[in-house]
Parts: sequence; C-alpha cells; structure tokens
Amino acid sequence: MRKFKGLLLAMLASATFGFIPLFSIPLLRGGVELDSVCFYRFALASFFMWIICKVKKVSLRCSGREIAAMGILSIFYAATSFFLTASYRYISSGTATTIHFFYPVVVALAMILLFGEKVSFWKVIAIMAGIAGVFFLSGGASGEKVSLTGLILVLVTVITYPTYIVGVNRTPVVMKMNGMKQTFLVLFFSAVIFLVNVLVKGAHFSPLTSASQWGYAIALAVIPTLVSDFALIYAIQMAGSTITAILGCMEPLVAVLNGIVFFGEKFTSNSLVGMLLVFTAVFIIILCSRPRKTEEVGNV
Repeated sequence: MRKFKGLLLAMLASATFGFIPLFSIPLLRGGVELDSVCFYRFALASFFMWIICKVKKVSLRCSGREIAAMGILSIFYAATSFFLTASYRYISSGTATTIHFFYPVVVALAMILLFGEKVSFWKVIAIMAGIAGVFFLSGGASGEKVSLTGLILVLVTVITYPTYIVGVNRTPVVMKMNGMKQTFLVLFFSAVIFLVNVLVKGAHFSPLTSASQWGYAIALAVIPTLVSDFALIYAIQMAGSTITAILGCMEPLVAVLNGIVFFGEKFTSNSLVGMLLVFTAVFIIILCSRPRKTEEVGNV
C-alpha cells in the first residue's frame, strides 16, 4: 500500500508540473510581463510555504553559509523558470516541456565529456535517441519552421536545471537543511531575483487587474509549485527515486494535452516521434544511473 501511494504521488508530482503553461500562458497573453509572472509565482508560493513552515513549526533561521549557498543555487532555479516560461511565446508548450525533460541526457553527456565518466553502450544509445528526439521536435525531419529563439530558450533550461539539482545534492550545507526550509528559501530567493531584475531594468510590475488573473497567479504558485514539490518529496520516500524519475514523463504529456485542449496547439507525427525518442533516452539514462535521491527529478 505504501508503494502504491508513492506511485500515485509520483504521478501527481510530475502531472502538476505540466500545468505551468496552463496558468502562465493566459497571464502572458493578458499583458502581464514575463518577469512579473515569475515574480508573482514565487512570491505567492514562498508566502504559502512560510505559512506551512509556521504551522509545522519549522525553523527558518539561516546561517550566512546557508543564505549564500541557497542564494547562488536559486539563480539557476529562477533562470530555469524564466527561460522555460519565455519559450512558450515562441514554441508550443508541449514541445518546450518535452525538450526540457531531456536534461538527464545532457547531464550524462557532460559527465562523459567533462569528467571522463565511463562510456557504456546504452548511454550512447540514449544520447543518440535524445538528440534525434529534439531534432524531430524542432521540425527538422519535415522541414517545418520552428522558432530558433524558442528552441534556444528552452535548451538553456537543460543546462541551468541540472546545475541547480546537482548543486542541491552536492553542497554540504544545503544537504543538511530541512526540506521545507530549503523549499521556502529557494522560492523566496527566486522571488527576490525577479524583483531585482525588474528594478535593474528600470521597468515596472504588471498589475493583476482581474479576478481571473489573480486566480491564474495563485494557481501557478500552488499547483505546479507547492503541490508538485510536496508530492515529489513523499513519492521519493515511498516509491523510490528511480520510479519517481521514470514517472516524470507525466510532465510533458500533461503539457502537451493542455496545449492541444486549451491553446489549440498542433500535435504532429513529428511531435509524437520526438516525444517517444526523448522519453526512451531519459528512461535509459535513469535506469543506468540509478539516482540516489532527487538528482533526476524535481520541478521548476
């Protein structure tokens, strides 16, 4: 029963992440600037997380080292959210989320090229399948024009997100932190980063001018942020990190379905082949790597 609950939570964690475009795209189309969308998401999420920490009596006191470490890691976390959300302006949300899901393959390639990790037959197959999948998703096989800007934006997340995940799992001071405290800090610092970004640009915050916009902003902060984070933590505890990572395929599937149903996005044979190739590549990497904790899973 415990493992079954873990499986359900793993699916919930990955599925709720796929709702990011459902709540963010209406805000962007409604005239809310990208920086403001990201700020509202993390500011509201950190506020709700602060309430949860108070109810659970989790201490939020931090040392200088903890603040410095989480501040730096939050830059990569915030950058991932920024570039992924920005890519929705140029390519379909399903394509963007699927390419973002490609990041474990990039990690494996980096470990081979930069750190001399042993090259195995299956890792080579996975890397080739992943690259082919991105090729199909970009429309290369059919000659269709897909925005190069959108592809570059989402490919940036394939670098920034693994950097954040590896940092969380390899930084001693962060590894010792309470999970709720860590979640609050990364959400809070991400909100601060977007606040500073707007001020440095000399721009202004886009106000939320209607009840629907407030609804989208709150839903963005709660469903694909807080709910997915908590479900992920308990899924790993109950079902294990490998199964949780594999069930992460729900992320792009949900994003694709939302894009088709709510935004009229097209789903072509190229998209199907590309998704299957990326899923295959990620599954091979996960099964070969056997992640110990949360290195191959997580939300942005």
